[in-house]
Order: sequence, then structure tokens, then C-alpha cells
Amino acid sequence: MSIQSTQPASFSVRILQTAVAALFASLLVTALTPNAAVAQTQGDNSPSQQDKAMHYSLYYENLKNENFADARPDLRWILDHAPGFPKNDDRNYERAVELYAGLAERAEDENQQRAYIDTAATILRSAPEKMEAAGLAYDKYEWEIEKGRFLQIHGDIVPDGVEGLKTAPYHYEKAFSLAPERIDPYFINQVIQGYAEANKQEEALAFMDQVQAKRGDDEDVTKILSTAREDIFGKNPQAQIDFLKKKLEQNPGDAATQKKLFDVLTDEGYIQEASKVAEQLLQTGNLPAETYRSIAQMQLKDGRPADAFGTYEKAMNAGADLTAQDYFNMGTAMRRTGDLAQARRYYREAINAKSDFGNAYLAIGDVYVAAVSECGGSKMTRKDKAVYWLAIDMYERARQVDSNLASTANNNIQTYRRYMPTQEDIFYVDEWEVGQSVRIDYGCYSWINESTTVRQPV
Repeated sequence: MSIQSTQPASFSVRILQTAVAALFASLLVTALTPNAAVAQTQGDNSPSQQDKAMHYSLYYENLKNENFADARPDLRWILDHAPGFPKNDDRNYERAVELYAGLAERAEDENQQRAYIDTAATILRSAPEKMEAAGLAYDKYEWEIEKGRFLQIHGDIVPDGVEGLKTAPYHYEKAFSLAPERIDPYFINQVIQGYAEANKQEEALAFMDQVQAKRGDDEDVTKILSTAREDIFGKNPQAQIDFLKKKLEQNPGDAATQKKLFDVLTDEGYIQEASKVAEQLLQTGNLPAETYRSIAQMQLKDGRPADAFGTYEKAMNAGADLTAQDYFNMGTAMRRTGDLAQARRYYREAINAKSDFGNAYLAIGDVYVAAVSECGGSKMTRKDKAVYWLAIDMYERARQVDSNLASTANNNIQTYRRYMPTQEDIFYVDEWEVGQSVRIDYGCYSWINESTTVRQPV
């Protein structure tokens, strides 16, 4: 007849665990004490090494197997009676946080879950002070990282008012201040994003300056800083201007920073400030071709056409591949200096680079109109008026290659048709006959040297 056990299964498991723990404890005590026979000092109420080892092994095995509820009483005993066992360090407090976070994860009741998280947060906050008092070894940096991680995961349910716990980015930044060379770039990025989400751009930039100074040689960190600055500066260009000016104060000869400042000032319309920076850049010499181009465009906008043209020439000498727009700008610069022949030359270069560049045809038409004003003045002769035929040819060509310019071209045609030679003018010039070709290459217009068609007067 078999005898049935009257004890619950869980009790049997507990008996087995205790037996195993006792065996482990005896081995652990042997390892930890010079004399294995020494268990407890006579007359001393403190727990024996054997008790410490037993409770430690019980909680550790259960925790390792994620039996959080079973591990809890033994871990609590260790924290109350031997928090530094067995190595006089912080492992038991770390595991206590892990245990209560595990209990919270498995809790079905929301209030119970919050209670467990509250306990974990309290341990996390109070442990450093207790470890200091007990003389335990712990890493302040690691504990700040641990606080940040905990809040990053559980921050939405951590009760308000837990003293010593702020936000994940706050603790990551504190960890950075403790050991900037140790912190992973991920946590640096978390600090920056925290400031960005709180719309604290100045604080973010100040932190990034610290990171740059301490970890500027780290490629991953540099990428994070670059991306973050672009994001911040995209929303606040003035912050970028201030940042770049500060960098130049620290390193006045930094051409890359000067170029960036020049670009931002130009984009934001600070032309006078951009001009000053441009002069500093030009003095350095050997600039990239694109930098010369950018400066030339700014100088043209700033009303300095001769300077702009000279800078475009420097761009060409630096090997820049000039675009149709660049040649157009050079033509405009020459026109504004009064050199109409050179203006036409570069407008033609723009057309050579882009055959449907309608604005260049419009500009050449305007050059011919300007030539009439310059050569004919208030007393236009018949041959002065003939130049308007050529101007109208250019306006017509502009609307042919670019329909978007039709309205402007038509207005110009209507305006200058009134100044074309009259029927009487055509009658008195022997070589003029409607529909025939005539060349504009005489007197003040010799540089034009281009043919047009005698038009029917209006």
C-alpha cells in the first residue's frame, strides 16, 4: 500500500529549494570564510554567513528563472540584513529593481502594477544613499544610466513626486557629466532629443558644444551632432547664425565655418553681414569654385556688379563648371556696369549653355534698347530706330523658346514697335525695303554686327 503525501506540491518544491540552498550555502561559506567551521560569533545577533548564503542563493536562483514572487522574500531579507553580500557591491540593489519591474510586467491589476513600479523607482532613487552609508562599492555613472533606462521604459507609470528621479534625458546627461568618454552615442542622442521635444534649443546647443569638446573625435557622435544641428537650425536659423559666429570667435581662420555662415546669412537676407564674411573668405584665397559662385551671386544682389563679375572669373579660374544662370548673371553684371557688348557676350554664353533660356533673349533685347538710348539719345536718327527691329527679334525669340515669357515679351514688342522706323524713314534709306535683311554694324552700333529684317511700319 502506497503512502500519499499530504503536503502541497509548492511546499515540496520549497523543501527541495531549501535543501539545495543549504548545500550551496555551505560551499559558499567555505569559499568566503577562512575557517569553514566559523558560522556565527558567539553573542552576536547578526546573521551568520550560512544564513546570508542561503537567502542569497534562494533569491538568485529564482530571479534567474524569473520566479519573481518566490525570489522576493529572500531578496528583501538580503537587503535588510546583508545588502552587500557577497562582494560588498551594488548587485543586490540592481536586482531588486529588476525584480519589481518583473513583478509589474506580470501584474494583471493596474494598481498593483503601479505599486510595483513605485517600489522599483524608490529603490532606484534611494539605493545610492544607502550604499554610501553601508560603504558598498557602486558606479555612479552606471546608476544614472540605469535610472535613465528605467524611466525610458516605465516613465509613463512612475508616480509623480519620486524624489531623485527626473526624466531619462536628465539622467543620461548626468551620466555624461560623470564619464563623457564612456557614454554610448545612443544616450547622447536621447539627451539632445529630450531638449528638442521640450523646445529648448539653446540648452540643446549648449549640451552639444560640451559633447563636441569631449567626444568630437568620435565619428558616430559627430554624425549625431551634425544631424541634430541641422534639425534645430532648420527651425531656427538665428540659432545657427549665433552658433557659427561663436565658432568663428574660437577659430577665426576656419574657412569652412565662414562659408557656412556666409550661406546662412545670404539665405536669411542679411546681405550686409554676408558681404563682410565674403570679404574675409576672398582674402583666404584658394576657395572651392562653388564658394566663389555663391559670393558672386550675393555681390550682384548687393549692387556690386563689377565685384560680382570679378568673382565669377575667379570661379572659372578655380575650375567651376558655370551654368547658364551663371553666364546670365555675368551678363547682367556687365550690363549694370554699362559694358553692353560684354553683357551681350555673356547672355549669348547662357543661350549656348541652355538653348531655351528665354530670359537671355529678353536680356539681349533690353541691351539693344539700352544701346539706342546710349547712342541716339533724345535725337534719334533713322538708323538709330532700326536697332529696335533687332530688339523685337530678340523678344519674339524669347516667347518662342519659353511660352512662360510670352506676356513679358509681347508687352516689350508693343512698347518698342512704336519707335521703329516709319514709312517715311524707310523711303529715305535706299538700302531699306520691307522684308529685306539689313545689318546693324555702323557707327556707335558697330559692336552689334548683327542682321535683322526691315519691318512694316505700324
